[in-house]
Amino acid sequence: MASPHTDQRVPAPTGTGRAQGHASPSLWGALALCSLVACSILVLLAEARLGGAPGGVLQRGDASGESRPAGWPTPQRRTTQASAGQFQRIEEKNGQISAQFGCRNFNNDALAVSYTISTRDLAAYQQEYGYTQSELDALNLWQKKALDEAYRTAVQNHLKQEELNRVGAAIKADYRARYRALLVARGFAILPGNVLAADIPGIVRRNVKHLKPFALALGKTADSNGYDSSEIIGAALSLVQTAFLYENVPLLINGRQTGGVYPPLEAVVKGKGDCDTKSALLASVLLNWSKMKLVGIGVPDHYLMAVLRNPAKGDAFVEYQGLRYVLMEPAGPAWLPLGVVGPATGALLNSGTALSIEPFTTN
Repeated sequence: MASPHTDQRVPAPTGTGRAQGHASPSLWGALALCSLVACSILVLLAEARLGGAPGGVLQRGDASGESRPAGWPTPQRRTTQASAGQFQRIEEKNGQISAQFGCRNFNNDALAVSYTISTRDLAAYQQEYGYTQSELDALNLWQKKALDEAYRTAVQNHLKQEELNRVGAAIKADYRARYRALLVARGFAILPGNVLAADIPGIVRRNVKHLKPFALALGKTADSNGYDSSEIIGAALSLVQTAFLYENVPLLINGRQTGGVYPPLEAVVKGKGDCDTKSALLASVLLNWSKMKLVGIGVPDHYLMAVLRNPAKGDAFVEYQGLRYVLMEPAGPAWLPLGVVGPATGALLNSGTALSIEPFTTN
């Protein structure tokens, strides 16, 4: 099955008109002016639909994209509340942010990880995600100036209408490419209808290396305690569920459109996030193990994930490309082991509702 965002295009503005017959220079200039006015109107309409005012920003909990019916057994709830011991300590001092997290995993072993980043590096990292209206306005202004310059050049050089049309079309194509490149670079996917959504797989792909310190800390615990792969997954899952607070992420923060997601390092320094934020964080940690195969799963108003493995008896799972992936709920604050989902999620999945599935990869 392809990713839900495969081959999705932003609608293109309509091209300019075409002059017919022969005309004097003055008449030709009037026709060109009318054509430019028409082109400008079409561009403004397109900008309202495309760049200047996106069709909407979708929080990834609102499932969208390619869908397939759910089909897994009713989950058995084994544990619903974490043991005492979870904590987080986040401190900023001398230009450094230090974040420490701890909890007890499903084996009742104590876990602790830490992460340190400079405020300067964090600020640069945050600029890589989200966009501002001023950035979209700057793109629109660039297109307007380019079209105006093309018209002036056409009049000065007595170019034919067809040549002006060709230049205008190239400018608008360049604008669409720049618009798409900006949003993709800032962690967004463009869905049908020009709706934007946080690109969770893309965010994960860019953050695996950043979360390597978490993976190394968990790896040391796994080595010392003789964990198998399920216990490593459980350790990371319990940490994200219980040591990180649950909080809905605003769509707009300080004028920057977030898509309703904190990218993983921002989630670390804040110590909180929602379902898609925590899923991206957990996936970015687990993909530091090269044999880990993960998928993200969108259902209405919720996001969770799954790992490739044979389900144990009673495990909730989903099939993707003929293989079974066992479900896990990073959102918390409930303490739910691998293969167990919350009652609301279980009821939704077993109702036969549609869901979207997208692979998490490192490349």
